[in-house]
Formats: sequence, C-alpha cells, structure tokens
Amino acid sequence: RKTEFVVSNSRALRRDMDLETTADKQAFAKNLFLFGQCMEGTQFYGLFGMVLSLYRQNKFPGIGQMFRYTLRDESNHIEVFRNLLMDLVEENSDVWTDEFKEDLRDMMREAIELEKEFIRDCLPVNAVGLSADEFCQYIDYIADRRLEGVGLRGLNPDADNPFPWLAEMMDIKKEQNFFEGRVTEYQKASALGSVDDDEL
Repeated sequence: RKTEFVVSNSRALRRDMDLETTADKQAFAKNLFLFGQCMEGTQFYGLFGMVLSLYRQNKFPGIGQMFRYTLRDESNHIEVFRNLLMDLVEENSDVWTDEFKEDLRDMMREAIELEKEFIRDCLPVNAVGLSADEFCQYIDYIADRRLEGVGLRGLNPDADNPFPWLAEMMDIKKEQNFFEGRVTEYQKASALGSVDDDEL
C-alpha cells in the first residue's frame, strides 16, 4: 500500500516541466512534501524508532549504530526538502492556496495511517520494551512537527513525544564512522570546488 500511496501522489519530474504554471509548480511542491516530509520525515521514523529502541537496550549494537548514521543523514535530506519547498512557496505565492494546503494535510494523514499499519504489523504484541501504541503516538507527534515546519496546521495537536531520547540518538555529527574509523561529516561544497563532473 505504501507503493500505491507514493505512485498516486507523486508525479514524474521532467526537464520540460513548465514551472511557469501554477499546476506544475504545485506538482513540484507536492513531490517535495511527499518525499521530504511524509516519507523520509515521517514514515521512516517508525522503523528507525524500533531499531534504536532496541539499540538503547544494548541489543543489535552494530545495526543500531548504522541506523543512527542513516537517521542523521535522513535529517539532512528532510531539511533540504523543507527548505526547497519553503523557498518555492515564498517565491510563488500562487502555489500556497487553502485547497493545496489541505491536499498536503490529507496526504500526511494517509501517510500516518499507512505507517501505523506497518507498526502494528511489526509489533502485534508489546515485547522487549516496544509498544505499538507508543510508536503510533510518536508518528502522530513527528508528523505534526513536519506539518508545522512547513507552515501547515498539525493533525494531532495533543500528541506528545513518548521518545525524547531519540533526539539524543541523532546527535552524532562528529563521531567516527562505525566501519571506517573516520569522521562522517559530509564534505563541504567548497572542498569539492576543484572537482569536475567527470571525476564524480
């Protein structure tokens, strides 16, 4: 069902897309929201939270550490998509209609529903400190953070964060790579200035 959700809500982006029309600008904005805020920003967090909850109990240390690095990188992606969407809206006020904003909220509502189904499939019973209800609550909480981050009203304003420790798990910017023993920060663009396209 997640595949159907993505296919039905996204549009192929082509070079000849006419970003002078409101419809095409909205299609682009919808893709940015879908992939940045719904998928990477919300749906991925169900699985991340489960694995990192086990890691916090000293289970699966290797996998848990890899998920920490992955989550850190996902956070960068989410912010890039958010900034692109915000810049697009700021420069094109015709995109941000009330109807379009409600479309995005409806899309997030569906993303939440699908992620909760996934969580309940993964956790049919509560075990090893993992509770489906808590993870579903976390999805409500994180989804509202994504919506509010792009200027939209939340769907579950009363949802609290049951996992405040998860933010600490993500704070690993200058630690070493688990496998390679080196700093894992992305290279800055200025450091890549002398690299031409053929070398990439």
